[in-house]
Amino acid sequence: MKSPAKLQEKLLKTLKGTPALRIFPPSNGPWSEFDFKDVAWIVQDFVNSNQDVIECDPLKDWLEEYKFYCADRKGN
Repeated sequence: MKSPAKLQEKLLKTLKGTPALRIFPPSNGPWSEFDFKDVAWIVQDFVNSNQDVIECDPLKDWLEEYKFYCADRKGN
């Protein structure tokens, strides 16, 4: 299972390489569950509406990891 800190770090790195997606998540400290949900919703909307996002895109990868993380938390 990925940790929230690793998910946060990975998305922040990915966002630096994706200038078309402007998300201003809280940067001071770890994100809350609500922060993650808000950010994931924005990423999902971007992925769904942007034709430039391909199957092996880092944003899609992050979104899948986040969904897996959420499902794993519900299972415990």
